[in-house]
Amino acid sequence: MLIGRRGLLVGAVGMIAAGCARVVPGPGTGAAGAAPEFDAWSQEARGMLSDALLALRTFDGFHAFRVSTTASSSMRLGAELAWDPPSGAAWDEATHVARGLRGRAEQLFLAVTNAQINPDLWREQRRTADAAHDLVDLGSAVAAYRDRIDRLGVGDASGALDQLDKLWVQWEASAARWQVSRSEAIGCGS
Repeated sequence: MLIGRRGLLVGAVGMIAAGCARVVPGPGTGAAGAAPEFDAWSQEARGMLSDALLALRTFDGFHAFRVSTTASSSMRLGAELAWDPPSGAAWDEATHVARGLRGRAEQLFLAVTNAQINPDLWREQRRTADAAHDLVDLGSAVAAYRDRIDRLGVGDASGALDQLDKLWVQWEASAARWQVSRSEAIGCGS
């Protein structure tokens, strides 16, 4: 899989935008006004998705760095500039998210499933619990990916790119359930 100049440019712009913008969540899950618990659960889920998004972007930066600094990489272009590695703080935060996301998601899932709310809202509670369980699966996948990074040898780390691509697809599916998108407004204003 070769990364063209256009892909590299789009990736660079995305990394710059990631530093300036934040996730803009969509509207509530449908029952947001029905019970206060739904608002709290949605806010917690969106926070987890935002944290996972930043971690995935850090992992993308890691891969770009490894490809750009490995002369023998089949993914590296001849005139490609070298990428900087993720900062220590970004890497530590991505690792923290990878190690803790599943636990946070399990707590949310248990809170949703054990809540005693209006019986008329059981369908919405069930949908919310199902979406929360998707976050548990996402947490497991992020942790598994982070563990794989620890086992990478020297080289461009292309062996883990397929897993990272699948992780992005899983993030997108989970985010859609909570009406969150990774598209953002670009701007660094206060």
